[in-house]
Amino acid sequence: TRTSKFISAYVMDPFVDVFLKIDTKNRNQITVDELKTYASKNKIDNETVREWIKEFDSDNRGVITVDNLCTVLRIKPANVMSRRQSLEQQTDDNQHLGDDIHVIYEDMPLADEVIISNQTRERLRDVKSRDDMNKLTEDLKKFCDDRFGKSWQVAVIDGAHWITHNHVPGCAFQFHMNDHTYMFWRIHE
Repeated sequence: TRTSKFISAYVMDPFVDVFLKIDTKNRNQITVDELKTYASKNKIDNETVREWIKEFDSDNRGVITVDNLCTVLRIKPANVMSRRQSLEQQTDDNQHLGDDIHVIYEDMPLADEVIISNQTRERLRDVKSRDDMNKLTEDLKKFCDDRFGKSWQVAVIDGAHWITHNHVPGCAFQFHMNDHTYMFWRIHE
């Protein structure tokens, strides 16, 4: 079972975004098969999908509704509808990453990628030496924790790297900018 959590315009369960991305026709419901197909295409691990099905389709009907979603997460349907409008607006705004950004890996709404890359670029201006890089990662982590919810991990890499990690679906972004690689991912608390 989920622990109750504070829900704001900026912090909402990642499953809400997944649900809304699947429910493109605004039916306010998705099928378990649609969820599995989406998860497969977006490389969401099977265990996470099983947990979601167990939580949001507890009666095994093969359908997850907005009402089920809201009941389990203890949020109001208006919050979900507001998030839907926000996602649609982000698409309408035709936001894009700067020309200096080379995406390595992304599993995050574009609007959030733009926010993170813009914050990185802005804070990078204060870096005068290699010693400032630790403060940069601390500042970026605090920003992500405050803006998107707790448990963000931030790495700045100078040179070659290899990484394997788990992350909350919809909460990972890695990019290269100005001779460094920047990695952001959120883990389960």
